[in-house]
Amino acid sequence: MELQGYFEKYHNEETCIEDFKNKRLKNGLVCKKCSNNIHSFRRVDLKFQCTKCGKRIGLRSGTVMENSNLPFKYWMICIELMTLSKRRFSILQLQYLLGHKRYEPIWLMVQKIRFVMQQRDEKYLLRPYSEFDSEFLREMEKFTDSKKKIRIK
Repeated sequence: MELQGYFEKYHNEETCIEDFKNKRLKNGLVCKKCSNNIHSFRRVDLKFQCTKCGKRIGLRSGTVMENSNLPFKYWMICIELMTLSKRRFSILQLQYLLGHKRYEPIWLMVQKIRFVMQQRDEKYLLRPYSEFDSEFLREMEKFTDSKKKIRIK
C-alpha cells in the first residue's frame, strides 16, 4: 500500500484502534488466567475481557506498544514508514511529521520498532552472509570490474 492510501485508510485514532484490535483478535488472544480464547472488547478502557473468568487484557499488553502513552496512529504511521523505506530516517524528521513536541517518546518508539524488526530478521536469516538488498549489490558493483560478472546462486 502506498503512503497516501495508508493515510486515507487510517485517517483518525478510532480507525487505527479498530484495525489493531482486529489484528490482535485474528492472531489469537488467550487469557493468562483460564486459557480461554473468547473475549469481548470494552471500548471504555480499550481492554479485552475474558468471557469465562472476566480477566481484562489491555489492547497494548504483550505488544511492542506496551507501557506507551503515544497514540495508536503514531505507532501505525511509524511502522508503515519504517517498513516502506529502505534507508533509516531521522527521528527528528518523524517527530516533526507527527507534530509531537518531545523527542524522547518518539525516539523510544522507533527503538522498540527497530528491535522487533531485528528480532524478526534474525528469525528468518539463513546464513550470516546470505541477506542481500539493493544497497549491498550496488556496493558490490562498485568494487568489481565492468568486464567481470558476478553470479550469485
